[in-house]
Parts: sequence; C-alpha cells; structure tokens
Amino acid sequence: MRGPIGRARWPFHHPSQSSPLIMTTTHTQWSVSDTRYADGLGTLEIESGEYFDVLETKTKLVFGCATNVGFFESGYILREEHETLAETLQELRADLEVYYRDGAQYVSRIVCNERM
Repeated sequence: MRGPIGRARWPFHHPSQSSPLIMTTTHTQWSVSDTRYADGLGTLEIESGEYFDVLETKTKLVFGCATNVGFFESGYILREEHETLAETLQELRADLEVYYRDGAQYVSRIVCNERM
C-alpha cells in the first residue's frame, strides 16, 4: 500500500496515532522498545539453530535481527536489580530455547511480538 507521497505504509499505520504500536502476545502486551542509546552485546545462538542480535538498555535486553535498514525487534527480557548481565543473558537464552522447543505458553520472562 502506498502513502500520499509514494512511501510504503504498514496496513496498521494510522497517521493520527501518537502512542507506540502495541501488539498482544499470549503473556502480556508488547510495545516497541526505545533502542536509540542501547549497547550492542552481540549475537546469541540457541540450540535450535536460531540466532538473535541482543541490545542492552537500562531496563531490558532487547533481542531481534539487525539489518541494513535497522533493528527488527522480536522481544525483550526485563532486567532485575539483583541480576548481573551474564545472569540475564542466561535467562534470555533459556527462555528462547523453551519458546522454540515447547512453545510460547511455557516461557517465563521474555515478552515477544508476532514476528517470533
């Protein structure tokens, strides 16, 4: 679908929309994370062969896919005060492995969107 100036639009885009787009998963509502000041941690590969680029913000680890047009977020895991970065990464890996092995209804901490 083309916009008035010839730029592509998503079907769910509404020009008057002032709040971020919210999608619903089986566990919670998901919204796009602000990754403008995030630090790239690298690529996380899980046992199924799937891999994700991981970004670190102040409150969460965001996972998805980095492309030449930007970062496509698949989801995030919230950081807990008592956890180190390594512990949060272990929890992220464990939840992603459960997601791909057993299904979305069995994950405990990750919040993901419909792209997963």
